[in-house]
Amino acid sequence: MTESEIPIHFTGRILIADDEEEFRRLLSRRAERLGLTVTQAADGQKALDAVRDDEFDLLVLDIYMPGASGLEVLKVGRERDPDLQAIVMTAYATVNNAIEALRAGAYDYLVKPLESLEAFDLALKRAVGFRNLLRENHRLFEEVQRLAMTDALTGLYNRRKLDEALELELERVRRYGRTLSTIMIDVDNLKHINDAHGHPAGDEVLKRVASVIESQVRRIDTSVRYGGDEFLIVLPEANLKDATILAERIAARCQDLTVGGDFVSFSLGVVEWGPGISSTEDLLYEADQALYEAKQAGGKRISAGQELLLAWPE
Repeated sequence: MTESEIPIHFTGRILIADDEEEFRRLLSRRAERLGLTVTQAADGQKALDAVRDDEFDLLVLDIYMPGASGLEVLKVGRERDPDLQAIVMTAYATVNNAIEALRAGAYDYLVKPLESLEAFDLALKRAVGFRNLLRENHRLFEEVQRLAMTDALTGLYNRRKLDEALELELERVRRYGRTLSTIMIDVDNLKHINDAHGHPAGDEVLKRVASVIESQVRRIDTSVRYGGDEFLIVLPEANLKDATILAERIAARCQDLTVGGDFVSFSLGVVEWGPGISSTEDLLYEADQALYEAKQAGGKRISAGQELLLAWPE
């Protein structure tokens, strides 16, 4: 199988702009045979309107058209989408035209009349394939970034993401005077569960608690596995009362959580940003102190401000 016969593995949207109607239709039929969805434009102005109003994976542009040149269309398209690919065509082939097209970001440059329609097919496949490669690279980069900030066991964010989220939210607090609260959670009897039932059972507890947390928080909140058996929730636009209500709701949804007949409970420390807190370290320290108060009182409790609430029945 020759390279021009290799089937394309990526369906995409393509704009073909050329003021020669028969030639434009011919190219459109070739592109559709390869699985691409084609929009046609009869002149440069219609091509400009199309790239401003719609999204494409590839542009096929004649350089010289009424209304706007192919390079003008390409410039507007690349401003909207820097990864947009383009094949530029012209009947007036010069070195300067080719250099100008490539500098504008064109993937390929073809001379009319085309040497063969197979050459056009091959240019389409290569350009769309390159577009697909860029997309996959972006996806992989985002996935690596996500994994770098995600706890492998629970699927919650990790400490790296926490540092980023806290700095961002504290900047908003300082600049706009917004409210911010945190909830720190610690499983009371995870060591006993690990000793009595094995570490896989303990891991399952952590995953189930994380699932409850994720089901209760808002989109703007950040849920983090803070340590071995500790979790932290960052709550923008939430005061102490709001955060305490959320803490009670999370505890209530874990009332029936058991492992081998042992009930699982945890302690919660709730803190709101306020006087005496000037940094992320201060905020985490206060949350840790609130959690410590709940643990010292026997666990199964929520420590919030001056209140110590029993969250699990004795």
